[in-house]
Amino acid sequence: MGATVSDVTLLRRHLCILDVGHGNSTVIISGAKGVVVVDAGQRSVLLEFLLQQQITRIQSVYLSHADADHLAGLLAILGAGTVSIGHVYVNSDSTQRSHTWDDLLYELDHAHNAGSLEFRTELVAGHHESLEGGVSIEVHAPSRYLVARGPSSLDKFGNRIRTNSISAVLSVSVSGKRLVLLPADIDSVGLADLFRTPKELGAPILVYPHHGGVTGSAASQMELETQLLAAVKPRLVVFSIGRGMYSNPNPDAIRLVRRSLPGVRVICTQLSTHCANPLMQSTATHLPTAHASGRESGKCCGGTIVVPLDDVSEVLPHEDLHGAFIRKHAPTALCMFNTETDSADEFPA
Repeated sequence: MGATVSDVTLLRRHLCILDVGHGNSTVIISGAKGVVVVDAGQRSVLLEFLLQQQITRIQSVYLSHADADHLAGLLAILGAGTVSIGHVYVNSDSTQRSHTWDDLLYELDHAHNAGSLEFRTELVAGHHESLEGGVSIEVHAPSRYLVARGPSSLDKFGNRIRTNSISAVLSVSVSGKRLVLLPADIDSVGLADLFRTPKELGAPILVYPHHGGVTGSAASQMELETQLLAAVKPRLVVFSIGRGMYSNPNPDAIRLVRRSLPGVRVICTQLSTHCANPLMQSTATHLPTAHASGRESGKCCGGTIVVPLDDVSEVLPHEDLHGAFIRKHAPTALCMFNTETDSADEFPA
């Protein structure tokens, strides 16, 4: 069962990688007036999290790209009218045909014209935003060139630019030290564009691109993801997944992470079918109280991941409790298997 109101710990200086099922949503909370959202997931998970945390004002929303699993949750917030928003940033994408995309753009334009928020159709490398308490947001990609060319066109190297190619890559820093890199669904074309200009991308936490799935040429993607892991050098890699959706994360992605970064901690928001099939009955006592999509149905693995902005070593769920859950309920856990032999390693206790 979910936590009761009296059980919930209100988060006031934290970064939360929400369990939204298949999709992405990250909430940065730096005081009551310093809340930023990067992607909004699907359905009402983000709204439910904000209500649980008694958050009524968002300074800015960044929508990485035009896929519904990154933005549909914003429609729920606009419709509810219980949370006000200062700014919304997104890039134009004329190839996206979904009703969700069109409905959202229409509602954002209407809200902008009514003066209730500022809607900006430009999200490119070089953008910065500061929050109270020394917290900052930076956009590293896409380049102005890639956005100006736009999805469905070819770049100067003959590569097809798609929706995921212009997926925004953002980072969050505290007192000048980068905490997390959020590359959304960036594909091989977008990654190549990111690396054309030298950038410092190191961060202790990486949310793995495209939920650990495969896009485009698998060989070129894996090469560039190897380059991304080498550039970021994270100590924690998060896969934001929905159980049973697209068979994510791809086992090859987990192997790549563990081969590239020995000793890295891996957390999936929900329990992959690769790790436990069928789903075992469990009591998720390891989960933080923050709202998580898979809690009620028993689908959580890490659930909503809570990172104190001032102490990355205190990530929730705690590693020992999470490890005990995995050992008991995920007999074929990808994060426990030896990358060379596919035999089970001992998970850290």
